[in-house]
Amino acid sequence: MLENRSFDHMLAFSGLPGVVPPPGKFGFKPGAVDQLTDNPPHAFEDVAAQINGGAMDGFLRRGGADTMLGFDQSQVPVLIELASNNLCFDNWFSSVPGSTWPNRLFAHAASSGGLDNNVGSLDLVQELIRPGYHLDFENGHIFDRLTAAGVSWRIYHHLSAFNFDYPFTLCLKGMVEKRHDPHFFRPFKSFASDMARGDVAGYTFIEPRYDLPTFSSGNSQHPTSTITLGEMLIRDTYNAIFECEVGANSALLITWDEHGGFFDHVTPPAAIPPGDAPLNRKRGKNPGNFAFDRFGVRVPAVLISPWLPVGLGSRIFGPDVFFDHSSIVRALRTTFSLGPALTNRDNASPDWNSKLLTAPRPLRAKLPSIAQPKFRAPAATDAEIAAREPPDGNLLGMLQIAADIDWHTAERLNQPPLIVSSFGQRLRQAREVLSLARGATASGNDQTAAHLTLLEYTRAVQARDAKLQARLPPSPTHHQDHQEGGHKAATGKVSLEAEDEDV
Repeated sequence: MLENRSFDHMLAFSGLPGVVPPPGKFGFKPGAVDQLTDNPPHAFEDVAAQINGGAMDGFLRRGGADTMLGFDQSQVPVLIELASNNLCFDNWFSSVPGSTWPNRLFAHAASSGGLDNNVGSLDLVQELIRPGYHLDFENGHIFDRLTAAGVSWRIYHHLSAFNFDYPFTLCLKGMVEKRHDPHFFRPFKSFASDMARGDVAGYTFIEPRYDLPTFSSGNSQHPTSTITLGEMLIRDTYNAIFECEVGANSALLITWDEHGGFFDHVTPPAAIPPGDAPLNRKRGKNPGNFAFDRFGVRVPAVLISPWLPVGLGSRIFGPDVFFDHSSIVRALRTTFSLGPALTNRDNASPDWNSKLLTAPRPLRAKLPSIAQPKFRAPAATDAEIAAREPPDGNLLGMLQIAADIDWHTAERLNQPPLIVSSFGQRLRQAREVLSLARGATASGNDQTAAHLTLLEYTRAVQARDAKLQARLPPSPTHHQDHQEGGHKAATGKVSLEAEDEDV
């Protein structure tokens, strides 16, 4: 699952059969650049203005000129190659008309637990008094369900000594405790060799390099990172799976969490509300009290498997069938017989398993290499980052993961957590300043100092966690795990990957 791109932005000028550019009245044209220096607005209130009641004509007003530009065939050759020769959904929508966090949660829980915007507060009141302040769901998440059914799962992620590349999935209940267990979490650099050895889980989710707080050298295809690094990620993930024996019984899903403010001309259709308790609603920035009865803006999605057909999703499944991120949960429940739905949303979702072929088809050979990109956005220091603007929802969300790790690490090192010791007073002051900042009464210098405190705290948590990891006993080699049956190849099962790659 990559970041922040709409269907038209990526594929309207692809030349794919059945995909045509939007009507001229919208003023959408080619000319998108590989890397932006600013992130187009795409918070809940921004998306409402962009959709504009279904007219889809508010992107320029609420996002700027870059949102009205798309990529041509020469700029995303890997994506177009795979979309041309596999199942390309032109009927896949983001789950919420909003930003990253609620949409990614739908991929894991078929719900955001009522969260309709990015995490929007430094919730130190809770974090100071109790560990484990994770995002929560009335019916749990898909990793709980897989574990209960005895189905193996694994998350590949990036390791970074400088930036905040926590796996997003650490925000879910029970995941922080597993973060150093190679049965569940591994660095992406081992992905290709694991695939070659047949050391695979039933379900695999790959976290891209987000490269927070700036995103500038990440491969998630966030607007302030580059499209090219994401293309390399897609290529390397595809090659690692389908050059190996495991590819004969796997499926690779490539999709994007939300549209990132970029134009798409298709009005989001009505959706079934999840119906679960809104346990996370108050964690959002300016909660919109959304009813979750409509999808978000359309995003690209390509599903690759020798057991699935070639063509557009609207033609294969029908023009009135709509997928979203909860469709991942639905397909996993079917594939692995995981029992009843997590929410009403995944219960209502179409299931791509309904179109499985009776015999496998050949897939394309290894994808070609791609030239390294030229970066437009230089790296910035923490002080420069803090001086730009108050912290965004992505950093605040990662900070809450850091707080959970802080408590967990402190307990095992028999030390007080940083959040109540060396950083306690500074974080309280930061929370007060950032709360005032929403009312524009805090000074710029105070806001900068508060932002810098959050960055320094997160780095301190990372450093302490690295000490804990260094003290842990060495884990068995992957080969030994495989020999002992810990990670047997999921023959006949579907393995879904959310793209990533090491550059």
